[in-house]
Amino acid sequence: MLAGILIAALAGAVDGTPPRNVVVILADDMGLASLHAEHTDSGLPTPHLDALHASGMSFTDAHSSSAVCSPTRYGLLTGRYPWRTHLKAGIVPKWGPPMIGEDTVTLAHVASDGGLHSACIGKWHLGWVGPSVDGGTTRNPEDIDWTAPLGGGALAAGFDHYFGDDVPNWPPYVWFEDDRLLGVPDTIMEEHDANGVRRGPAMAQWSLEAVLPELTRRCVHYIRDRATADEPFFLFYSMTSPHTPINPSAAFAGQSGVSAYADFLLETDWSVGQVLRALEQFGVADDTLVIFTTDNGTSPKCNFDALKAGGIDLRGPWRGMKADAWEGGHRVPLLVRWPGVTEPGSSCHEPVGLTDIMATVAEALGQDLPEHAAPDSKSVRQCLVGEALEAPLHDVLVSQSSRGQFALRHGRWKLICGGGSGGWTPPASDAAARDAGLPPMQLYDLTADPGETTNLFAVHPDRVDRMISLFRACVEAAPNDGPVYWSQLPWDRSAR
Repeated sequence: MLAGILIAALAGAVDGTPPRNVVVILADDMGLASLHAEHTDSGLPTPHLDALHASGMSFTDAHSSSAVCSPTRYGLLTGRYPWRTHLKAGIVPKWGPPMIGEDTVTLAHVASDGGLHSACIGKWHLGWVGPSVDGGTTRNPEDIDWTAPLGGGALAAGFDHYFGDDVPNWPPYVWFEDDRLLGVPDTIMEEHDANGVRRGPAMAQWSLEAVLPELTRRCVHYIRDRATADEPFFLFYSMTSPHTPINPSAAFAGQSGVSAYADFLLETDWSVGQVLRALEQFGVADDTLVIFTTDNGTSPKCNFDALKAGGIDLRGPWRGMKADAWEGGHRVPLLVRWPGVTEPGSSCHEPVGLTDIMATVAEALGQDLPEHAAPDSKSVRQCLVGEALEAPLHDVLVSQSSRGQFALRHGRWKLICGGGSGGWTPPASDAAARDAGLPPMQLYDLTADPGETTNLFAVHPDRVDRMISLFRACVEAAPNDGPVYWSQLPWDRSAR
């Protein structure tokens, strides 16, 4: 009886009292096992994220729509699977065009319609339009007019404000604010392949160590300024860490006693803590929906072996890593704190995707999404208020590896439409998997086999056909920009 009253009260809060503010934090290259609260044998403390975990709901079966960066960011901000765009695999390249179309509805538009000022602070990596010194546009950095406004970035995607460095390990190494650079590149950053740094235009004295502290400071000031002005806000903190370049600031260098990467992960946790502290300090924490997640699994740049030697395990039971179709590539943390709505310390084990953030925020703000917007997004309201689901949120939940290989979820079952990882872990390609004598696809029962050790593809052919049929219906349910990348997925199983 009491539980029923509580659920009704929480549902009423969702339906009748929208949050005044929304903060979405997206860390970069950080799998589920990186959170100490989710993997107590990690060997590395994450106290601020653990506090967020304890104060809200943790989704333990959450998935990025890709096992690499740009596609996941696109899916989160639009509620559309990234393979519906021109980008069928991989990431937006250096100097690449915008991934978000001019007419695409984004989270920033949803926030604006709800009366919230919106800001994106941090990594963008969804493409820009470079103005040419000769007029028009260009993708050649030698021809870019660095003093002119850039198009196609966060402002074009509906945000009122942007501050960041676009992609921290790619040129140009200079701060962006709104649609302009804060200075003209006057030198060249040299290649540092081991740390992911690529050669290109830079500002003199550019400091990789200063990036995360500055982004953190900007987030805190944004919250302060909006709270002081009594203005509702939507902050998308798109973190640059713990992705390369792995350059912890002086305050964190050596703190873990293990490696620079471990130090950087501690600094990532600290940065999240500063944002949460600012919400408390400026009196808006109780009015703010907070969502924390990450764009994909942990990168091998962390050096798993060195971490293991230092007593740190960031893999847990999951197979694979960033870029892979296995769980280590796309199973990510998803923490939601909504005071008065989510029960502290609660969890949800329903398979959900980061595309679902779009519909969830829209419903929380009382906004109806336009027709055809966010076709791959389902609100998780029922989960947040503790209601039992009568049916799965998704008939099929889709993720992709870096090579475009599909991973399909249907309840406890997972189908990988290829024989290998589809990413970086050998065997990566279908050809390599065939050479190793592996089946052409992989079917796993994740309830019984979360580590994806036993391929049941040959045991359950009817289930394979059913999941492919569900995926085909998903593909055809919404428009796609060009043909979907089908090389990994013949519709007819007999053709395999």
